[in-house]
Amino acid sequence: MGLTKSKSSDMDESLIDDPPKPRFGRRLSYNSAAMAFGAYPDQTNMCEPTINAAAYFDKCPSVEALIPLAARLLTYERCSGIPVGSDGKNDWKVQLVDAKPVDMIRSVSVKNNDELHQAIEDGMCTSCRKENLPWWEFVRIVNSNGESAVIVRVDHWIGDGLSLVNLMEQVLTCEDGVTKIPSIIPAKMSDKFKRKGGFLRSIGNFFKCIYYFFVVLALPASKYDDNTAFSKHFNKKMTYTWNRKLVKFESMPLSFIKSLKSEANVSLNDVMFACLGGAIRRLNKAQNCDVTEKKGKKKKPIQCRALMPVAFPRPNDDTDDKTKVLRNKWVFISSDFGVGIEDSIERIRYVHGNMNVFKSSPLPVVQLWVQQTIPPKLPVSVAKQTVFDGISRHSCIFSNVPGPQGAVAFGGEVVKEVQMFFNNLVPQVGILSYNGSVFMNMNLDSCIEGGEFIGHYFAQELCEVATALQITVPENIKNKAAELLID
Repeated sequence: MGLTKSKSSDMDESLIDDPPKPRFGRRLSYNSAAMAFGAYPDQTNMCEPTINAAAYFDKCPSVEALIPLAARLLTYERCSGIPVGSDGKNDWKVQLVDAKPVDMIRSVSVKNNDELHQAIEDGMCTSCRKENLPWWEFVRIVNSNGESAVIVRVDHWIGDGLSLVNLMEQVLTCEDGVTKIPSIIPAKMSDKFKRKGGFLRSIGNFFKCIYYFFVVLALPASKYDDNTAFSKHFNKKMTYTWNRKLVKFESMPLSFIKSLKSEANVSLNDVMFACLGGAIRRLNKAQNCDVTEKKGKKKKPIQCRALMPVAFPRPNDDTDDKTKVLRNKWVFISSDFGVGIEDSIERIRYVHGNMNVFKSSPLPVVQLWVQQTIPPKLPVSVAKQTVFDGISRHSCIFSNVPGPQGAVAFGGEVVKEVQMFFNNLVPQVGILSYNGSVFMNMNLDSCIEGGEFIGHYFAQELCEVATALQITVPENIKNKAAELLID
């Protein structure tokens, strides 16, 4: 008895397995979704938001040594998937994908330290969004004649700075390559925001919350920063030019910065912020800035502000949950640099006063509530324009993230130096402490004339502050300051 031949179409269908159903993780917050679908209007030509954390070594870790670390990251939900959803909607979630650890590692070869820096600059503008792979990567830059580096590149939708600090704790070890490192995030930082949560429960602070609600709403309509040499290219039609430079500052002993802050009776962040304001003032002066000169003669204040990311630490229960530890729970706080103030110590006092206002206020909590509540209800074009309006009115973004207090190893090699950098519409400063030193950089557009000397101006400002406070200046800071003198 013969077999009856099926129709070709029936045969094809019988031979094809059902396609695997997509696997999904948790729904994303609006903050994380905005990082995925784009926070800026399309006409800004903005690159994808990628956080770059660079570790420098005498010898570059091998691919084989990095594979187990990549495998460990792939166990985290957001590191093992891609975001899917509709622009501007609150329906974004993680679609899990199959990825091999080796797929998350790529290598670049260079011949000297100049080529190393150039490779970092060239790479920081590129996207790590690949088809069918999670949006992060390890980039090995192997130097045949100098220090090497590994850049951990993570798309911002995966998490904020504190999220990534939590993540790095899982792949870093002590110098022996085995012992787990202590927690990087200070306990007092977490406790501070736990106390903030109770602020809104106080009836006496109700009216302060109402006041700061309107402060938050007014920020995107605030006055643009003054048209100084540092800020002159900022305008209503700002676009991302892709001409970015990464200016590394001279490393600073943490003990030196702590001495400055103790003698001035301010915070470490106050010192760094105020000294950057002094560095911007020096840049403006070196470029013969008309606005600085005219307002200086009339003793009028010069508006030059930064937005500071303030992240909310995770509850202890969430830090051990691989579906919750990575998130974007942060806000921007606006603060003035005091660029118009001539005296360096007076500028520190001015900055300290401003910082104390928001530290003792419900502003961060109110800002977070606004971010989580209002933008999802707006048309996507309006939400994006609001982000643009807020950032384009400022001159800089100032980010300061804690790092390991002692020496650590990554992929079996001891880390010599660290840097954290991020591309944005306006210049962005990244500060990271590590093993008794403070490492700092500015990622800025090359159209800012004299921008390549901002690290020298910062060193000069440190010297002036230290002299006024009678603190000994480290030799490397003195030498950096002396390389460029303002007439």
